[in-house]
Amino acid sequence: MLRNHTHTLVATPAEITKETISLDLQRARRNASLSEVFVDFVRSHHIELHFSSPAEDGICVADATRNPTNAYKVRGALVSAELARQDGQRTLVTASAGNHGAGLAYAARQLGMRAVIYVPSNAPQVKIQTIRSFGAEVRLVGDSFDECLQEARKDTQIVAGEAKFVHPFDDEAVVAGQGTIGFELLEHLEAQVISQRPEKVRVVLPIGGGGLAAGVLSVLKSRWPSEFPPLEVVGVVDESSPASLLAMLRGRPVRALTDTIADGTKVELVGKNFLAVSHLLDGLVLLPHDELIAAMRAHEATTGVRLEGAGALALGGEAVIARHNLLQDPSSVLSVALLSGKNIDPQRFEAEVSADARMNTREKHRQGFDVQIPEKPGQLLKFLEAVKEYNIASLTYVRQVGSHIGNLRVEFEVAHVRRHALHEAIRSSFPGSEKLRPGQHMLYMGGTRGTEAGTETLIRLDDTPGAFLKCIRELTEQGTLGQVDFLFYRKPAKRGSHAQVVMGQAAAALEVPIVEGDIRPLKLN
Repeated sequence: MLRNHTHTLVATPAEITKETISLDLQRARRNASLSEVFVDFVRSHHIELHFSSPAEDGICVADATRNPTNAYKVRGALVSAELARQDGQRTLVTASAGNHGAGLAYAARQLGMRAVIYVPSNAPQVKIQTIRSFGAEVRLVGDSFDECLQEARKDTQIVAGEAKFVHPFDDEAVVAGQGTIGFELLEHLEAQVISQRPEKVRVVLPIGGGGLAAGVLSVLKSRWPSEFPPLEVVGVVDESSPASLLAMLRGRPVRALTDTIADGTKVELVGKNFLAVSHLLDGLVLLPHDELIAAMRAHEATTGVRLEGAGALALGGEAVIARHNLLQDPSSVLSVALLSGKNIDPQRFEAEVSADARMNTREKHRQGFDVQIPEKPGQLLKFLEAVKEYNIASLTYVRQVGSHIGNLRVEFEVAHVRRHALHEAIRSSFPGSEKLRPGQHMLYMGGTRGTEAGTETLIRLDDTPGAFLKCIRELTEQGTLGQVDFLFYRKPAKRGSHAQVVMGQAAAALEVPIVEGDIRPLKLN
């Protein structure tokens, strides 16, 4: 599962095994080999990264937005379109929040093909206009990417075999295209290592559905020269779009609610191509909303360029890693953050960045705890009752394999003057609890792979005081929590939106299933 450097979130009989790493590396090598085939093809369309000069602290950016689509996704689109063209297809169909659709529309025009793009009706207008500017047909469907995905798969041309469906991130050709970024990073980093001689090299990537991370991670981890300094690859996830974190915790795609300004990462289910290599990640940063806003502001102030939310994720992650020394760095680190997109409506940028309408997490201190709770009925409810006076921002519970202990990570938003009282309230009820140092609640580290067995339930909660506590009381009374080996809670991203609870059962606990199917809202009286 996942852990951090100093505290174990999920303790299991074995951490990452050699067999797990071997399997991940085998898949990574296959991904990298396919990416390498298309490096020159992508460059022939004048798609290249632009690198800034390293600052005094060793930090630089790799800009993947300087192309006709203003986003990196054109790479995967070009490779997918070329392979479809070689197979005799002349029409491409996809679903997209915007950037992948623009990339596929551009690729189709370059290769003399037709493109049909399903887009959420609430997608940014600048992205819809970009798609249309390349001559593609746009079909507005629903309010979410996943609704578009379902409709795109039903397209009559696909059903008739007259068109190729191109998944925006969970597609081997798309992963291969994004992996070409990895080879450009390798070239740049090798030159920098020779000239600067750092003690460590770090690459920071945004993660949504995982296509970019799967491609770049595969190349970097399978091709990094052994004689060079250690390389770590860190993913950054918007806390309001946690599908990739849940997938890494559970070992398979798990549906989550999304409510983020980083619309390029607004996916409910992460891709299996990412999961196949995800344990090669050296860390995962769950970035708070205000840290993302700060990164967008800072980049505009220094460069004049307005990045979209997803485009600034890596910058925000890199900033909190440096500020809190999350990865216990040596004195010399060469760090590269990838800028992934800059398609954002000017009005939305102003609304989100200049007049932030979401919950400002800087108003209160974020304090995290790792707590071990006995595997007995009612223990989670006991914990919540002990801290009911405090505002929980997130909670993750995972049952230890072969143990009578469950691991709980909980994050609070609490005024500075109440931090000590909160710590005492937790410690008095659960003596084994440990307070995380500043920023550590954002960092998760790689661990054992989850199992394919089991099921999950997604619960939507209204944004009302005490809703989570009331939910757990009801589940405890039902006896449901005695069957649960995983629980995730996150508060609403903005006032009036839904909080979410994701509840997982192991296969052994399914003799009396909680629900039929994967998703069920819980009605609270």
